[in-house]
Amino acid sequence: MRPSSAGADLAVELDRIVGMALPELRAFWAARWGDPPGYRARDHLLRALAYRLQAEAHGGLSSRLRKDVAILGAKFAGDRGFNPAPAIVLKPGSSLVREWGGRRHEVSVVTEGYVYDGERFSSLSKVATRITGTKWNGLVFFGVKARAGRMAVKTSTPA
Repeated sequence: MRPSSAGADLAVELDRIVGMALPELRAFWAARWGDPPGYRARDHLLRALAYRLQAEAHGGLSSRLRKDVAILGAKFAGDRGFNPAPAIVLKPGSSLVREWGGRRHEVSVVTEGYVYDGERFSSLSKVATRITGTKWNGLVFFGVKARAGRMAVKTSTPA
């Protein structure tokens, strides 16, 4: 498949701006769209320029996506602790296994909560507390979620 002339022109423009210094990037922006944004870092202005050029060639964000981004931006501005990550949802039928105190503990996820050792629990944290005798975040205890400040380690087994 051959690139369209618009795609080829875009590639040439992108190659050209990559080699520009910050003052040249500002001048390029000003000649094309007026006053450039006040970015102090060359990399930031370069990325903004690349996005604008690509949006011109291939279209920008849909109005729906622009609205969603504006809503997220307002939430971030109002609450620095806002986290847009989707909630972790464990599907019924899943099993969680954890070794603790020299014993293997298995929890089944059911529609109404969790089943551990024949008993139904409304939360995974209650299961973790039952197993350890102390308060735990159930998702952290079973390794579904990383402890705050630590990276989650994902392992895979060879097929």
